[in-house]
Amino acid sequence: MTQNIEKIKESLNTKKIIGLVIPDAEYDEILIEVAKTLGKNYNKILYISVNRPCESLKSKFKENGTDTDKFYIVDCITRTGKDAPPTKNCFYISSPKALDEIQTAALNFLMRNEIDVALIDSPSSLLIYYEHTEVLQFLHRLMSMLIIAECGGVFPFPKESNESLRRSVEMFTNKIIYL
Repeated sequence: MTQNIEKIKESLNTKKIIGLVIPDAEYDEILIEVAKTLGKNYNKILYISVNRPCESLKSKFKENGTDTDKFYIVDCITRTGKDAPPTKNCFYISSPKALDEIQTAALNFLMRNEIDVALIDSPSSLLIYYEHTEVLQFLHRLMSMLIIAECGGVFPFPKESNESLRRSVEMFTNKIIYL
């Protein structure tokens, strides 16, 4: 695991867009560890959470010793079930179905906060709401925004599921790391 984390750090030091292929059974655990590593190496991290509420994510980060103050979170899930009170460094999207809102929030964070690196948690979950082509176009736009902002990016995918989206996204990344 440590060797893989080093590969990720090395790739991100050069502002690369990387794809992570993570075994399904270890996906959540490894993603939290990747976030912790990003928190140790960067001051401003954009974390787009497609299926985990901001408060739950921050709680997991704290349990793992991750500095939550370095994270700017785009929460796509909380407002689907309840109103969300204003939260430091968190922007609530109406739903994962709102790709334009997600893109606008990411762009605003990138422009205003000089983000060092971005991570989109579970991009393949967007396939629940959209067709393959729409998700691919969204991810390509997001990667383009990161490149223009001179920001590194991490796009994790479960190894055993949604292989077609992962393979399509691979052509837009600088590097793929299999964990």
